[in-house]
Amino acid sequence: MNLKGLLTVAAVPALATVAYAQTVAPPSPSNTPQATSPAPTATTPNDAMAPQWYAHQQGEWRTSKLVGSKVQNKAGDSIGDINEIILANDGSAAAAVIGVGGFLGMGEHQVAVQFKSLKLDRDSNGNDVITLDTTKDALKKAPEWTWQSS
Repeated sequence: MNLKGLLTVAAVPALATVAYAQTVAPPSPSNTPQATSPAPTATTPNDAMAPQWYAHQQGEWRTSKLVGSKVQNKAGDSIGDINEIILANDGSAAAAVIGVGGFLGMGEHQVAVQFKSLKLDRDSNGNDVITLDTTKDALKKAPEWTWQSS
């Protein structure tokens, strides 16, 4: 027998094993859906983890645009910048961490204020304007914010 014939004879069992491994077994009776139970949808209680799709609403703000934004007081003076947005367990914005003073992040004093105390607005050019009714000195005297790991 020649080499080509030997390789063919040796390859047939290997190919049969691959083909057998790829066949799909029919579902067992325990895996078939019951005819009386409806297919779950995004609104059924059994599917609570299904994604709830969202569409943009007028007047919304993106946190990625808020972080790094300047915060001003009512007089229009720059009093700090937003370093972080803290989310509550329900996903709502609970606080904003504002950096005050320092240079390029060095020596900066960070304070957390309730998010609802910020006034978010846009000027006539469409630029974000974030206002907090306080002074830079009051922010510098506020308690330092540090993240407490749990």
